[in-house]
Amino acid sequence: MSKQRHTFPMLFSRLPSVLLTMITVPLTALAQSDATVRLEVGDFRNNIGTLNCRLFARASDFPDGEGVLTVRVPITGRKAVCAFPNIEAGTYAVAVVHDENNNGRVDKNFLGVPTEGYGASNNRTYALSSPKWEESKLVLKPSETLILQVNLRY
Repeated sequence: MSKQRHTFPMLFSRLPSVLLTMITVPLTALAQSDATVRLEVGDFRNNIGTLNCRLFARASDFPDGEGVLTVRVPITGRKAVCAFPNIEAGTYAVAVVHDENNNGRVDKNFLGVPTEGYGASNNRTYALSSPKWEESKLVLKPSETLILQVNLRY
């Protein structure tokens, strides 16, 4: 068996291809993550608090879990917009809350009915139960910008 001897110039001759590979792989991953979900939410009953929008990638988390991304935006009129840019293509669902007291959660009365506005992708909401994943899920394609109108339920 013969030992290969690497000379200093030989190592440098391979450096450009190694660097190119190191740069190309992350750029390829970024190119696959350029889809956007944009939510246009309304009608707010007041301008108090914030709009909290949460993106979910798993049925088991929806709609009360942590989700994969949360965006909070101020409310300045009857409608507000929040967006989830640069996300990978896939199946998602969205839940929104008009968090009037800025406590980061949906407040409910003694019967468990929300006292703050709430909504979900595909506008499937119920007075006495949470939105369902199967009715709320959406499929986001690579490079797609999906614009959803979400109606709040109070």
